[in-house]
Amino acid sequence: MNLNCFNNGGEAISHPGFSRKYINGSLNKFTYDEKAVNNIVVIALAMMCVGLLALLGAAVLLGGSMERSLNSGTFTQLDVQILDSKTLKIEHKGGDTLNFGKSTSIYLQQNGIEYEISPDPPVVLGIANEMKLSLPEEVELKDGDSAIILIKNVRNNKIIYRKVLILGA
Repeated sequence: MNLNCFNNGGEAISHPGFSRKYINGSLNKFTYDEKAVNNIVVIALAMMCVGLLALLGAAVLLGGSMERSLNSGTFTQLDVQILDSKTLKIEHKGGDTLNFGKSTSIYLQQNGIEYEISPDPPVVLGIANEMKLSLPEEVELKDGDSAIILIKNVRNNKIIYRKVLILGA
């Protein structure tokens, strides 16, 4: 039996153009008529992925430190602790060197009063260094007391570091 004898609208079934025409027509109908995913959904998912990547990148760059101000202009990681009721410890963990007493000042806020506790003579604090400071005479922290520590760049009046400290926590 000769397959070329059977016609489908004037074309032979075994004709190579028939199968190409049939497959292309089916594919075109599928790709244009019935899309699997809407373009808006694809764009929304892409934007969410970019946003998540940006958040992860920011977390990595900041090192998890929420105390550091983003708009300070300096990139410094510090750790500030209250050792006892009259002593404060500042540890430099990375970033720009700080010149306490000249371009950088330390402030303690407690009960609505702000005290400057910058060292005298000035101290330059670099990476992997630490310093201990005595709190002012009128300030004595007891267990459960809280205070806010601010480290500011005096020249451009920007906050480098801010942290709420609680003694005994």
